Formats: sequence, structure tokens, C-alpha cells
Amino acid sequence: MTIGQKRKLKKRVIRILTVNIPLIVLFLVIIFPIYWTVVTSLKDESTILELPIKYWPSPITFDNYKYIWENMGFDRYFFNSVFVTGTSTIVCTIISVFGGYAIARYKFKGKGFSYLILLISQMFPGVVLMIPLFVIFKNMGIVNSPYSLILTYTTVRIPFCMIMMSGFVAGVSPALEEAAQIDGCSILQSIFKIVVPTIAPGIVAAGAFSFVSSWNEYVYAFTFLSDEKLFTLPIGLRLMQGEFTVAYGSLAAGCVMALVPVLLLFAYIQKYLVSGLASGAVKG
Repeated sequence: MTIGQKRKLKKRVIRILTVNIPLIVLFLVIIFPIYWTVVTSLKDESTILELPIKYWPSPITFDNYKYIWENMGFDRYFFNSVFVTGTSTIVCTIISVFGGYAIARYKFKGKGFSYLILLISQMFPGVVLMIPLFVIFKNMGIVNSPYSLILTYTTVRIPFCMIMMSGFVAGVSPALEEAAQIDGCSILQSIFKIVVPTIAPGIVAAGAFSFVSSWNEYVYAFTFLSDEKLFTLPIGLRLMQGEFTVAYGSLAAGCVMALVPVLLLFAYIQKYLVSGLASGAVKG
């Protein structure tokens, strides 16, 4: 073996020990809880706590999924979450695109202060706003209504999404819009025909952030909603934990069903997120 081959072998061994193995270990640490949740959801409730531990369900059963969907109102919780999260995500994304455009393109008095307020708003924990929002919604008569959650999720996510959008819009040359306006486009038309297609990865990223954070939110939903028919998925999962017992199979099945929409979403938008990161790297 030549000296060059020895050096290559040494570098390869070092890379395996310092990069490959740690990444594999990290991957297993991250994926095992998900795997165990899926396995538990496919076990019969009576066999979940049996010893020795079985790392594969035998026999495989879908009774837990059937039970929570038909007997525990999980279908209602699921569609409540879809309605609240979907509506707030769409509204938040639309407002963030126009707000981010205004910050990036226009100069106005108090612009720096407004941007600072948006940044500072991200430093406060959400629980600080819970009581003021509850009082406001009570006076508006929308406590125990999905609209209270839609308003909350939309307003809480807008500052971060707007900051994100302003960064993407700033990366688009104003000359492209000016050329479109010279050709007869209005400002609004130039936004939709030039800016929006260009910053599509950023819009997808902002929408994904809004969707995931709203889909998993528990504190506001638990505070503002008291009618079981209006509960969202996080509250529905909490109801599966009794005072003295926990239905592990049903809880695991509910977690899997709550996870599936998020996985499907990211599987679909992955290419847009990757292109957005690549675009940001090139601009940087």
C-alpha cells in the first residue's frame, strides 16, 4: 500500500468515526420514538405493557385507529384542526406576503421602528398573551369558537412570516417590476406576475411554519375552547390520558394520525424548501 493510499484510508476512517457514525446514531435517536409510536399503535391494548418488550407488533391490529375514529370523536377533532389551521395559514401567508413586500420595497416614516417591533414581538412567550386575548375575545363574544383560535394563530405567526417574506422580496431586483410596469402592468399585477413566482419557495416556507406551529398548538386551544365538539387534535390527544390510566394504544394511534398530515405536507413541499435554501445560498 502506497503512502497516498494510506493517507486516503486514514481520512476515510476518520470521516467514518467523526461524521458517519455520529449521524447514524443521531438518526436512530430521532427516528426511534416515531417508530415506537407506530409499533405501539398497531398492538392490542392488552399486549402493550407485556414483558419481555416486543419491538414488532404480533399480531398487527388496526383496532386502535378504528376505536379513536369511531368512538372517541377523533374525526371531529381532526377536521376541527384542519379548518382552524388551514384558514389561519392561508390568511397569515397572504398578509405576510404583502406586509413583507411593503417592508422591503417602500420607505416610510417609522419603518425601522415597525421592523424592530416585529422582532421584539418574537421574544415574548405566547403564554403572556393568553389572558389579554381571552379578555378581548370574551368581549367580542367569540370565546369557545374556532374563530378565536384562527385570529390568535394568524396574528401570532404574522410577525415572523412577514420578516421572512421581506428578506425574500429584498432578493428580487426592483428592475424586474419596473420593466413589467413599463409594459403596462399595475403594481398589484407586477407583484403577482413577478414577485410571487420568484419568492414561491419563501411563501411555501412561511406557510409551512404557520401550519406546523398552529397544528401542534395546545395552550391557546385549551384556554379558549370548552365545548368538546370544537376541540382540536392536541386537546383530543390529551383526553386519552385518564386520571389513573393511559390508553397507550389509542394515544399512539392518535399521535400517528396527527403526524401524517405534517409528513405529507413536507413530502410535497420538500422541493420548494430545498430550492429556497439553494436560492438563499446563491444570493448570500
